[in-house]
Amino acid sequence: MEPTDEIAQAVPTAEALGLRFRAEDSTGALWVHYEPVANAPVLQPEQLPQVLESAGFQTDEQPLEPAAVSRLLEQMQRGEACDLCLLGPVDARVEVFTNKDEMLAGVVVHPPQGGGADLTDEALDQALKRGQIIHGLLEDSLTALTSEVLQQQLRESLIPVCMIVAYGEPVRHGRDARLEPLIETIVDRRPQVDESGKVDFLELGDFPHVEAGEALVRRHPPSEGTPGRTVTGHLLKARSGKERILKPKNDSVALAPDDDNLLVAATSGMPVLARDGAYVEKVLHLEQVGLSTGHIRFDGSVHVKGNVEPGMKIEVMGDVKVGGLVEAAHIRAGGAIEVSGGVIGRRQLHEDAHSDHHKDNRGTGPVDDAYLKAGTQLKARFIQEAKVESDQEVIVQKQVFHSEINAGTRFAILGRGAIVGGRACAGELIDVGVSGAMSNVATVLVAGATDEIKKRVVAANDELKQVGAQRQQLMSIVERFVKQHKPITGERKQKFLEARESLNKKEQALRDELAELKAAFQRCQKARIQVRHRCHAGTLIKLAGHEASPRKDLSRVTFAMQDGGIVMR
Repeated sequence: MEPTDEIAQAVPTAEALGLRFRAEDSTGALWVHYEPVANAPVLQPEQLPQVLESAGFQTDEQPLEPAAVSRLLEQMQRGEACDLCLLGPVDARVEVFTNKDEMLAGVVVHPPQGGGADLTDEALDQALKRGQIIHGLLEDSLTALTSEVLQQQLRESLIPVCMIVAYGEPVRHGRDARLEPLIETIVDRRPQVDESGKVDFLELGDFPHVEAGEALVRRHPPSEGTPGRTVTGHLLKARSGKERILKPKNDSVALAPDDDNLLVAATSGMPVLARDGAYVEKVLHLEQVGLSTGHIRFDGSVHVKGNVEPGMKIEVMGDVKVGGLVEAAHIRAGGAIEVSGGVIGRRQLHEDAHSDHHKDNRGTGPVDDAYLKAGTQLKARFIQEAKVESDQEVIVQKQVFHSEINAGTRFAILGRGAIVGGRACAGELIDVGVSGAMSNVATVLVAGATDEIKKRVVAANDELKQVGAQRQQLMSIVERFVKQHKPITGERKQKFLEARESLNKKEQALRDELAELKAAFQRCQKARIQVRHRCHAGTLIKLAGHEASPRKDLSRVTFAMQDGGIVMR
C-alpha cells in the first residue's frame, strides 16, 4: 500500500467530525456548520481541504480563510457548536435584542469573513430601526461599535461582540403622603443594669413627655409620578402618590400657625401616636403598678385603677390617684395624692414614739416600706405603719395607725376617725376624732413647731452680720484710697459699685426672709390641736415648742397657746 493511500484512509469524513458544508451560489461563499458528536476523531489543519473534497467541495480557486479555519478548530476542540464562513466574502452583520420589559437593548456584531465589509454606521442604524430601538440610545456605544479599533478586533478574532446600546427610562411612581413622628413615643423600658452588674427588673426607665409647642408629627405631602419610556418608545404611565390627612384629634394638639403640615402639642403631657397624627395625654392610666409596669416616672398625672404593689415607686410632676391599696411602696407627686383603698407600710417605729426625729427608708435602694410625698394635698382612706408628707394638707377618712404624718398646714381625720400611735405634725391645725387608745398607746401630736423657724432665724441673723462686716471692709478700702490721694480708675470704681449693690441685695433678701420667719412664728403661736371626741391619756401634745400630756382621758378638747403656755378649751 502506498503512503498516500494510508494518509487518505486516515482522513475522517465530515459526518464523523460533525461537519456540514453548504455553498451560497449568489456570493460564492462556503459555510460550515459544526455540531459536536461523541467519539469524534481529531481533525488536523492540513486535513480540512481533503475533508471538503471528500464532501464534494473544491477549494482550488480560492484558499480557505485562515482565521475561519483556526476558529473552527478551536470550537471543535472545545466541543462548542458554531457556524462559520470558510471562504468567500461575508459582511459584518448585527443582531438586535431587548429584555422582557424592553427597558434594555443590545446588539451582537458578527465579524466579517472572507474579505466581507466591516460594520458601518448606516448598517447599524438600519438594524436598530428594524428592531424598533428609538429611545435611550447610548451614543458612546454606537460610536464604539463602528470604530476602526473594534472592526480590526472582529476581523482578527472572528469572535462576535455584544454591547448594550440603549436603556429605557424607568417609570417613577409618586410617593404616598406620610406622617413622620418627631417624638420618641416608645422608650427603652427594659430592666436596667446597675454599675455592679445587678439587674433591677423594676427600673424600666421614664415615660416620654413633651411640652406645649413641641413638634409632634410632620406630614410629607404626596408627590407626582414621572412617566417612563421603553427603548421601543412605549410610554409607561406613572401613578401619583396617595393623599393622607394630618388633623388634630382633640384640643391637646394643633396645627402649627405657619405650617399646616406640622402638628404641635397644645399642652404638656405624654405623646400618643394616632392614625391621623398624635395627641397629648396629660394622665397616664394604668390598671395597676407592679412588676409588669416597673417603676413609674411621668411628668403628668397618673391614675392607677387597682393597687400599687409592694416595692414599687411612682414619681410624677402632677397628681396621683390610686383606686386600690398602696402597700409598702413609694409615691412622690408634685400635685395631690389620693388613695381610695388606704396605705399599708412596714415601718418599724422607734420605741420612743415621742422622739422628735425619725428617719425614713426612702433612699435609692429597694423599697421596703410605705412613703408618700405630695406637693399639695394628700388623701387616704386609712394609713397604717407608713410615712406620709404633704406641703399643705393630709386628710384621712378612717384611721391612722403607728405612722408618721407631716402636713405643711393641716392634718385631719374625718368623723370619729382615730390616730393611734406614731406621730403627726402640722403647721397650723391638727383635727382628729380620737387620739391614742385606752391602753395608753404613745401618740404624738405636734402643731406649730418652731424649732426649725428658730434655726433659720439664727442663720439669717448670722448672715446679716457677715454682710455688715463685708460692707465695712469695702468702705475701709475706699477710704484708704481717698486718704492716700490715689486715683480711682473707672474700672475699679465700677467694681466698688457692683460689690456694694450685691451686698445691698443680699441684705434685703435676708431681711425679707426674717420678716417671713417672724410671720410664720406668729402663725405657730396660733396653731391648735383639736380632738373632737376623745383624747386618751398617753397622747403627747406639742404646741409652738411647748408640751402637755393629759393624765386622764378627755372628751372634746382643743389645745391652744395662751400667755406663753398650752391651754385646754
